[in-house]
Amino acid sequence: MSLETVRQEIREIDEAIIDLIARRQNLAGTVAHLKYEADLPIHDEQQKMLVLERVFTYAVESRIDPTAVRKIFEILIDMSEERQRECSGDGNLP
Repeated sequence: MSLETVRQEIREIDEAIIDLIARRQNLAGTVAHLKYEADLPIHDEQQKMLVLERVFTYAVESRIDPTAVRKIFEILIDMSEERQRECSGDGNLP
């Protein structure tokens, strides 16, 4: 396998990751709508901790750096909360 072949595969994985992040962000809009209907706050510390614990454990099981994975998911959760604020703040609820 050539270096260029491996780099191409990495590019394809990167794009798939971005597609999944976009999908996650779209779901955050749905979450905003559901939270709005239930009169729930955007930030849910308990749910955040559950997600972070779950991904940490899965990273350990997958033999990748769980601390780095946790940091990535902290960013993803922040992005999700920001998306929820955008949806609920501008009347753009799904």
